[in-house]
Amino acid sequence: MTTATLNIEDLRALIAGALETEPEEVTNEAHFTDELEIDSLMLLEISTRVENAYGVPVDDVVISGVQSLVELHTFLASKIAGEPSA
Repeated sequence: MTTATLNIEDLRALIAGALETEPEEVTNEAHFTDELEIDSLMLLEISTRVENAYGVPVDDVVISGVQSLVELHTFLASKIAGEPSA
């Protein structure tokens, strides 16, 4: 696992980079599929970037069911801390 510190702004930039958009477009509560139009292939790309940055396996992110930046941040924080996710 990498030792990168989980920061919501870095996570926002990671998602924006995958979407090739500005970080301001990735608001905290923007729904991934409805507002950001993230499909399954894009979620896989984001999950791969998350794994590279934070060491959380792609499969864990994909099956987590997170639907917003805040949900993803909360999920990753629990995984990195070694706690089971809700």
